[in-house]
Amino acid sequence: MKPFRNKPSIARRLAFTIIEIMLAIGILAMVMTAIYATWIAILKGAKSGIKAAAEVQRSRIAMRTLEDAFNSTEMFVANMNYYLFVSDTSGDMAAVSLASRLPAGFPGVGRYGDQVVRRVSFYTQPGKDGMSDLILTQAPLLLATNNGVEAYTITLARDVTLFKLAFYDDRKNEWVEEWKSTNQLPKLVQIALGLGKSANNASKPYDLTTSLVALPSVAIQPDIQGGAAPLPPGSTANTNTGGLKGTRFNPNNPNQFQNPGQNPNQFQNPYQRPGQFTPGFGR
Repeated sequence: MKPFRNKPSIARRLAFTIIEIMLAIGILAMVMTAIYATWIAILKGAKSGIKAAAEVQRSRIAMRTLEDAFNSTEMFVANMNYYLFVSDTSGDMAAVSLASRLPAGFPGVGRYGDQVVRRVSFYTQPGKDGMSDLILTQAPLLLATNNGVEAYTITLARDVTLFKLAFYDDRKNEWVEEWKSTNQLPKLVQIALGLGKSANNASKPYDLTTSLVALPSVAIQPDIQGGAAPLPPGSTANTNTGGLKGTRFNPNNPNQFQNPGQNPNQFQNPYQRPGQFTPGFGR
């Protein structure tokens, strides 16, 4: 048996030195830093994925809303002032206003009860970070005659960097950059909607969606619409709309095309300059 005096030296050999403790703390700190960095990367990746999915969903909903509006367009010549098809492609962003019989799934369709024939307008307004918001405004066709009722406005998409329209003119058999005949409907409409900015090229949208819509409706003449007096033999219907060609859309006035009979001069503003849009943007 060893003497009793050797026991304290054994206890000293079993303890950690200050260098060993500092080294262990350093290793633990590095491990915790690695875990924290990995966790932050996972959070950023999840956030980016959720944001990308939300942008794609907003783009899909916005494009579907545009398609539904064009697919349900109506026009009656006997009441032409209420059914004008007005577009403005002269700026960097397009704008369009039309009369549509909205489908059941259209955003805000239940806002005014069973008055589903609406004046629908799409335009952009400045948003955050130098980008724009796509705005949808809709109201019953005779909104201005209903006191106390305002147009329903929602933001369809944010961070819009591209919103362009082109129209197919079957009389010229070509695509045109602007549609000046407000008393007629184009056969086809090209739509381009871009959201965000590309990481490689800031001038290009991050998410670009294009669509080609065939309008299934035409302008209904008074003799087909009904309610008009029969025409004398050998005469033709008078489709003069009082100089409505070249109407310019004003996004700051959602009620611009409501009850136009109150202001006979509001449709005398011609386009000021040619559009900036080049057909074939989907290529």
